[in-house]
Amino acid sequence: MTKKRLDILLVERGYFETREKARKSIMAG
Repeated sequence: MTKKRLDILLVERGYFETREKARKSIMAG
């Protein structure tokens, strides 16, 4: 169970990082 939660956390974190990069890319023009 812990491993599953960790996997989900990592996926969500990676998704968030990708969103942040995309956001910065858009803001940079």
